[in-house]
Parts: sequence; C-alpha cells; structure tokens
Amino acid sequence: MLSETRALELKQAATRTAAALACERDGLVNWPTAADSYWAEQFPSRVQWCHGAPGVITSLWSLPPAERLDDLLRRAGELIWTAGPLRKGSGLCHGTAGNGFAFLALHRRFGDDVWIDRAYAFATHAIEQLDAADPRYSLWTGDLGTALYLQACLRGFEGIPSFDTF
Repeated sequence: MLSETRALELKQAATRTAAALACERDGLVNWPTAADSYWAEQFPSRVQWCHGAPGVITSLWSLPPAERLDDLLRRAGELIWTAGPLRKGSGLCHGTAGNGFAFLALHRRFGDDVWIDRAYAFATHAIEQLDAADPRYSLWTGDLGTALYLQACLRGFEGIPSFDTF
C-alpha cells in the first residue's frame, strides 16, 4: 500500500504530466493520442474516451484541486461540447456515452450544473443512437456501456465502469 506522501507525489506527477502534454488551441484543450511525436503525428488527436479529452477528464477528475488542472479540465469539457456527440455510436470507448461520462466527472468535480445539463443532452443523443442501431453486446463498444452511462446520469457519477466501479 502506498503511503499518503507517495500517493500525493503520484497525483502531483499526473497533474504535471497532463499539463505538459495538453494541446491548447482556440481556448480549448485536448491531448494527443500518444506522447511520442511520431505516433502523435501519425494518429491525430481525437475527441473520444479512448483517445483524448474525455478519457483524460474521467481519469483525472478526482485529483486534488489545482488551478492549472482545473482550467485544463474545464476547457477540455468545452472541447467535447463543441465537438458534439460522436457519430461512431453510443458506446463508451469511442462513442457518445464515453464522452458524456466526462461531463458527469466534471459535474462531480466542480458541481456546476452546466456539466450535468450537457451530460443529459448527450444521454438523449445516445438513446437515439441506440434506437437507430442493431444491438451490440459489449461493455466498451456496445449497449451495455451506454446503459451504464444512462444509469450514472440518473444516480450520479462514481467513476468509469470496470475501471473505477463494479
């Protein structure tokens, strides 16, 4: 088990790393798909849970408050909202539910109702995507992940299914 001192050091290192790798443009923030410049150039940044701002937000939301980190997370949330729901489907990994979880995490961190309103808007879109698609039976790319996102909208955000909860 980590000592409290070591745990704090690791959290501070995560904050510094997120700040160092953040890509800021037009007041919005995202993170590259890879820290290595070659891979980052080959695979441009995306706005989905598995690559980019949504995954970073849901990974760092519980770190201790820090002015720079809070600013980055808010502006990353604005990027997700500006980009809108994903067309790939409703799933967690690279779908609307995964991006919506970022809004739930921001609401949990900051308590600002704009984030929950945005989460509900993405939930509505995810339901429409479910209705329009054939059933898919996986947690990360299918209907189960979307159902858990909808449940989190109703009950509150406790983390990402299978990473933070279960």
